[in-house]
Amino acid sequence: MNMNPPEILNGTGTGAGDLRRTFIDKNGGRFVIRTADKKDYDLLLSMYDMFEPKRCAQGIPPADPELRRKLIKKIIEESVNVVSENGPVIVGHACLIDIDPGIRAELEIAVHQDWRNRGVGTAMMSLLIDVARQLGYSRIWLTVDNTNRRAIHIYQKYGFTFTGPLILSGKWS
Repeated sequence: MNMNPPEILNGTGTGAGDLRRTFIDKNGGRFVIRTADKKDYDLLLSMYDMFEPKRCAQGIPPADPELRRKLIKKIIEESVNVVSENGPVIVGHACLIDIDPGIRAELEIAVHQDWRNRGVGTAMMSLLIDVARQLGYSRIWLTVDNTNRRAIHIYQKYGFTFTGPLILSGKWS
């Protein structure tokens, strides 16, 4: 997989700028990671509607369609968002949710089940860690199910450490 540091291109909006990176997945397929905003709501909701299993990570995505619509709307309006797409279909979503402005943010990553274990989540995470640094965050945290050994290994590889039963945290200076 091509994991060169992502470039942040000139742009406005979420603070992440307008970015677009093409990657090769572990199977040789191509996917694009780009900044997402309100215009992506319907495509993003479609990915989460097809996402299985529902409620797989701390209740995300909600099984209830109305709660899912409200959550996606809130996240897309209030967070730094990137999506991974294969052609016109969104296959992954990651976001930085501002907890303490300029100090710490929560990282959330979701990859459609047909695209897991191909490097999509890792590429989105790497890109958002770089964005968080550029935005001045010194700490990013996330939650992970303690049985998800593959994700835990990747998070630790990127410098995250356990701070509680289900919380990994990365700190930069």
